[in-house]
Amino acid sequence: MKFRHNPLSAAAALAIAGLAGAADAQTTERIEITGSAIKRVDAEGALPVTVITRDEIARSGATNTEELINAVAAISSMNSIVNATGAGSSTNGRSTISLRGLSGNRTLVLVNGRRLAVAIGGTVAGAVNANNIPLAAIERVEVLKDGASSIYGSEALAGVVNFILSKDFQGFDVGASYGTPTRSGGGQTKKGTLVAGFGNPASDRFNVTASLSVERETQLFAKDRDFSKSGNNLPYTVASATGQGNIEGGYTPGQMVNGVWQEGTRQSGFGNSPGTGYGNPLAANGRCGDINMFLNPTNTSRDTPYCTFDSNAFVGLTPEREATNVTLNGSFRASDSLELFGDLLYTRSIITQRFQPSPIRRSFLVTDAEFANQGVDPVLLIYPGNPNYQTAADFLTATGSGALVGQPLAITARVFDFGPRTQRDVNVQSRLVIGARGEIAGQAYEVGASANKYELTGTVPDGYFSQVGYAKAVQASTDWNPWSLTQSAAFQSAIAPAKYTGATLDGTSTSKVLDAKLSGDALSLPAGAMAYAVGLQYRDESYQSRPSAAQFTGDIAGLGGATPPVDRSRKITSAFGELVFPIIKQLEGNVAARHDRYNDVGGADTYKASVRWQPTKSLVLRGGTGTGFRAPTLVELWLPQTLGSSAQYTDPAFPNNPNVQTNEITGGNPLLKPEKSRQHTLGIVFSPIDALTISADYWRLNLEGIITAPSTQEIVTRFRAGDPAYQGLVILSESGEVEQTLAVNNNVGGAKLAGVDIDANLRFALGGGRVDAHLNGTYFIRYDQVSPGGAVSHKVGTMVEDTLDDTGQRVSQPVLEADGGGVVLRWKHKLSGTYSLGGWAFTLTHNFYTGYRTGDRNIDGEKNFVGDQSLFDAQVAYSGIKSLKLALGVKNLTDKQPPTYVPVSNQFQSGYDVNQYDPRARFVYVSANYRF
Repeated sequence: MKFRHNPLSAAAALAIAGLAGAADAQTTERIEITGSAIKRVDAEGALPVTVITRDEIARSGATNTEELINAVAAISSMNSIVNATGAGSSTNGRSTISLRGLSGNRTLVLVNGRRLAVAIGGTVAGAVNANNIPLAAIERVEVLKDGASSIYGSEALAGVVNFILSKDFQGFDVGASYGTPTRSGGGQTKKGTLVAGFGNPASDRFNVTASLSVERETQLFAKDRDFSKSGNNLPYTVASATGQGNIEGGYTPGQMVNGVWQEGTRQSGFGNSPGTGYGNPLAANGRCGDINMFLNPTNTSRDTPYCTFDSNAFVGLTPEREATNVTLNGSFRASDSLELFGDLLYTRSIITQRFQPSPIRRSFLVTDAEFANQGVDPVLLIYPGNPNYQTAADFLTATGSGALVGQPLAITARVFDFGPRTQRDVNVQSRLVIGARGEIAGQAYEVGASANKYELTGTVPDGYFSQVGYAKAVQASTDWNPWSLTQSAAFQSAIAPAKYTGATLDGTSTSKVLDAKLSGDALSLPAGAMAYAVGLQYRDESYQSRPSAAQFTGDIAGLGGATPPVDRSRKITSAFGELVFPIIKQLEGNVAARHDRYNDVGGADTYKASVRWQPTKSLVLRGGTGTGFRAPTLVELWLPQTLGSSAQYTDPAFPNNPNVQTNEITGGNPLLKPEKSRQHTLGIVFSPIDALTISADYWRLNLEGIITAPSTQEIVTRFRAGDPAYQGLVILSESGEVEQTLAVNNNVGGAKLAGVDIDANLRFALGGGRVDAHLNGTYFIRYDQVSPGGAVSHKVGTMVEDTLDDTGQRVSQPVLEADGGGVVLRWKHKLSGTYSLGGWAFTLTHNFYTGYRTGDRNIDGEKNFVGDQSLFDAQVAYSGIKSLKLALGVKNLTDKQPPTYVPVSNQFQSGYDVNQYDPRARFVYVSANYRF
């Protein structure tokens, strides 16, 4: 067995067969996947490409596209978005793909070689919703693990993931599957599929292939898993969500002065968070449980006990999901030199998340402009005339704070009155492509037009309320009792109008594209023909986000701060050129250049150069270098700056009060410029025997001018460390707590990454059957992020790093964190083996990653590490009955528990890492397909 040697390498095919940046057409689709029985087309090229075939998709047991793609070793959890994170930092129903940990807006996602419209909402602007690509319709997935801006333009800075849908199918294929965890609770999945194809391209000159799939997933709650049902796992974690009935301090109510509302004032010693207030009367008697709270094991800064809320039992681990998907691919050969083609994609998904009721304390209310508009103080006040006030008076006197008695007191709350928060996001992704390809004057051409749209409709059916409406009712009440779960009928009637059900965020993004390319042989050289590709592209993009009036004000508790609308569009014109030329026999060179012109941020020029040398039939050496860029998204440019609530963080100055939130100004910056990158690869592909192919590729990627709004954790950590670049980004209260942070977009970040990708394929006969084995792994050597102040954060294998404080003592700080959180794993691999015999196929898969350091333990501050993790999946498939294929599989075969995990930032779920572990645990599934 030997490598198939073509005049054009895979890299050349990527350029000339249609990957042309002008069309964004991933030409790996056009690469003929042939050669030996060993899958090695991806290994033969000058650039590293991973191909996931339809059979591998079936053997994976993945229930959605997010689950499938996360198994690829080069796809890191760092800065990816999974649906589970919708509880805590709203995803608006999105899942995104993060190659190299560089986030979804630096990873270009294509379907059939062309772009989709980007998703609306969420924390990562400009990313595609991967779960809107129907798993049942995917023929294969091709992952280009190298920056490709010179071919594709923006967003391809980290690489490209191309989903190729079923086409050229004939007949009918009906399928059904069901999966369920072996543990009790939710997490069940159901799926029905139909694929139909008509016409033989060879004899009928046409083919139409259509698919329909309907998917359902039920929600799984933390209360149904021992590892996540409580946030209290001493000494590792302590649930620290805002509790009910904690006394923040004395407060002098506001008043109207000359017709203008003057907000009230906090008395000296006022605490912005429960850990710095005056404690809780119920905590002193060990009765926090009376109000669904628990006694926090640490006291307040005044050494008084207080109550905290263990929210875990209320949190959803996986969302409820419904999806309906339709695809259509067609082609018609009008003549020997003209083929008309088109494709249609339509997906409608509904994501429903449910989690704990909303908290209220002063720091959450001051960002709500409705308080000033309506003349209401942004606090929950209990007055001396309230008979329940005596509970606080006795407690304050006993704990040495009797001077506050007689004043109105600000109290924290966990508002159970309206039930658990429920978010429902409906996403509709649609795309229509029409085009023509053929030959003219011996040269190949392709022209195409596509119209893409993404629509979001967000609602909250239950659990939400107006903050100002609730606070007004509390301040007017004469019998509100913050130390009881039972309220009077009068109070319940007074707060009822504050309940909010209705719209949250709606939006639409569109992308209209015209492209044309021409390719063929340019001239003959002594070692062979030089091939070329040239092309043009025009894109018209728009983005409109439409927050409801309620969300625009920021007055609805639990929805974050005020969300302003964005309504912008832009136009992009691009031109590219590509050359592939034989230098000497078995040595090919490839060069590409591209120019992109944006009407809002200017132009970008990128290039790529690579070589492929095959000195022997069993050895290929390859390498490349190039530049990349990412244009700022319309949201990054034009999102208005507003004051809202930050993500959760831990202030190094108050380490015993983790996961707090404060006010934060966020928004866009119209002065942003494109990010820039430079990447290099060097690889070897070796086939020592016919049955085995091994590839290893070293890669290095440097980024400058990263567009980032520093995370709240980064801002506070670097501020406390004395970094001068962060001193103007934090406002402190009188007590020294963080009161407000500033986090707007700027071209201030940098990063240096390096690693090695390993890919191996083995295939041989055994006992009358056949063994197919595949290893895909990525080893990270380096992932260093540079902060605006020049501080370097070493991310590989850790979420925490040790630094020196002002006294020279070594302290632990969370690493600088970007959009989606997560960790950069040192090593991650997927090793699968299938034994096929007759109509049977037995597959065993090993998913492995090396351990990493998490956040430090909450109680004693000791370091915490997640050990190396191994999970096994198994499947048996039978196709011995004509036209019928049956499969039975198990994911997490041994029902392994997650390792003890201590988060460092915004994650509502506790007990496991949402980016690394499937909380369904052992998951059994069955599937059946019948083809006729």
